[in-house]
Formats: sequence, C-alpha cells, structure tokens
Amino acid sequence: MDVTTEAVPTDHKVITPGVYEIRVYKDFCKACGLCVAWCPQKVLAPDEENYPLTPGLDKCIGCKLCEWHCPDFAIEIVAPGAEVEDVDALIHDR
Repeated sequence: MDVTTEAVPTDHKVITPGVYEIRVYKDFCKACGLCVAWCPQKVLAPDEENYPLTPGLDKCIGCKLCEWHCPDFAIEIVAPGAEVEDVDALIHDR
C-alpha cells in the first residue's frame, strides 16, 4: 500500500478564538435577530428584547457573518490591534 503525504500549506490563516471584540450599536439595532441566526459559533444570544448579547464571546472566530448580514450596520467585529488610535491624523494627513 502506497501512502503519500501532502504538505500542509503554510500560507493559511490561523484563527485564535476569543480575541475579538464585538460591538453592538443598540441605537441602530432593530433587534431582528439576523446576527444571532448567522453566527456559526453561537457567540450571540438575544436578550429579553431580542437585542444581541455576547455570552459566547470566547468562541468568536471573527468570521464577521453577523456583521455582514446586519441590515442596519449595528454590529461590528474588531480584531486585536485593528483600532486606529489617531483618527484625526489619519483623515487630515492625506
């Protein structure tokens, strides 16, 4: 029996669960539940008014399915180190 082993690609992205921040902008959210429904890791859960909570934040893999399917741009996934410290400088230094 001849067994060949294929090399594991080294250019793939390693996903570390639990390092992402999830921001819910309740002023924009209409509590439709789409973000909860699309989350493959079951990170989100509805509160008593159907607004998303993040009880499983440690399981978030940053796939952004919740963010992409939100019709009101009311949820944002932020990767570590993705914050822009000086927004004014970024805008005005063009």
